[in-house]
Amino acid sequence: MIAITGATGQLGHYVIESLMKTVPASQIVAIVRNPAKAQALAAQGITVRQADYGDEAALTSALQGVEKTTADLFQRSGSTCPAAS
Repeated sequence: MIAITGATGQLGHYVIESLMKTVPASQIVAIVRNPAKAQALAAQGITVRQADYGDEAALTSALQGVEKTTADLFQRSGSTCPAAS
């Protein structure tokens, strides 16, 4: 499975749009802070998982079973995301 962080943002939207041309929706995981904003993704068959970038436990849980991910979350406000270390 491939996880897209920030899936409801502008970059995440474009990444998912492009990815869906070559990968089945069932193989895509959208990592979002607010699942309500990801209803359209879920309706397309994409798995939606909630995690905040600052919550290591939630992020670790959301990434279970994921083989690849985007890396836009690993550098925020000058500090490294603990789950990426």
